[in-house]
Amino acid sequence: MFYEKQPIEQQEEYKKMLSIIGNLTLLFSESTTPYLPYRAHENIFCKYFKAENLSRLDCSADAKKNKIGIGLKTWIGRNDQKIAEFGKMREIYQQLSGIDLVKTIAEYRNERIRVTKNMYGFDKMIYHIVKRFPKTMQILEYNFDSIDINNVKIDKKRGNSNNTYFNDGKHTYHFSVSKNTLYMEFNNMKVLDKFEIEIMDDPYNYLISMSENTALAQSIQKIDTTIKQNIENKICLRLYSTKADGTKHVYNKSGLNQWNASGRVRNPNEIYIPFPIEDRRRTVGFFPPRETVFKLTLPDGTIIPAKVCQEEGKAIMSNPNKILGKWLLRDVFELQEEKLITYQMLERFGIDSVIFTKESELNYSIDFAEIGTYEEFYAVQ
Repeated sequence: MFYEKQPIEQQEEYKKMLSIIGNLTLLFSESTTPYLPYRAHENIFCKYFKAENLSRLDCSADAKKNKIGIGLKTWIGRNDQKIAEFGKMREIYQQLSGIDLVKTIAEYRNERIRVTKNMYGFDKMIYHIVKRFPKTMQILEYNFDSIDINNVKIDKKRGNSNNTYFNDGKHTYHFSVSKNTLYMEFNNMKVLDKFEIEIMDDPYNYLISMSENTALAQSIQKIDTTIKQNIENKICLRLYSTKADGTKHVYNKSGLNQWNASGRVRNPNEIYIPFPIEDRRRTVGFFPPRETVFKLTLPDGTIIPAKVCQEEGKAIMSNPNKILGKWLLRDVFELQEEKLITYQMLERFGIDSVIFTKESELNYSIDFAEIGTYEEFYAVQ
């Protein structure tokens, strides 16, 4: 699928770094099974296979290489693994059960996959897995499919009031109501590679000796500085507004629905990303002055002109503003013209905010982020 097509040198570097992390297992546990934090796995994969890291965006893929979206996983034991969480949509489906519940969750899952593929321009998606055994790691890959809703059947021999098992003819899934989580059984996987891990008896002394290395200490400090700079070069903006009672909504005549505004005949693709005053105050100087055109790189790599505009700079638009709307409303969301965007739609798509990154002077990129990202980004209470 993916791994076997990568250069042998990159495969070996990848395995070497996974082994190094596994060597340090006793820092974290007393197990003979190698330890591998999932964030470390994501970073290692992207570094050595020269892939784009999407994991912090919490979209359906964790990495992007060319036109392939890759879900990265690592686990010990059972192959029944989490593939999606829907806790933020619980109120919508909490009264459902049986086939109605299963099909609703399947629709949400498929919408997220569809939007992710459209947004990043993926031709296909796969899972890349590092499965861990005592003193050993295995590399496997698996199909990353949408759920075939028309063929969904509940397995009445399994499950209980909390867990509903079902199959779509390709994969077996189960949804946990208490955890708001969808699981899938990764069955009949082919082992693509396998390597042994030597777990250090005393990783502490090893790290102490390494810390005395001046060059290493300087390198760590440089990495820490880079991380801080990356955080400072990002801002998060909402695609919605909030009423006094906390209800989230999308205005019918502005923002993503600007095409519906009164006053003149508008192009059906006219939209803008709201840049409200509270966000402008906390991000002074992030964007260039109002009406100054800058380059904006979309998630699929397309570069479009954009600018801060409207009164007091309360909007981020493409230039002209129909370019961004054509891409988002038609190509990504696949909506018909004159279809109003609602917050409920954003919930189905799994996104409700965007993250802008300042790459360099007059060069920015944008990524769409999952529900709740804005609150977490600024720790909004």
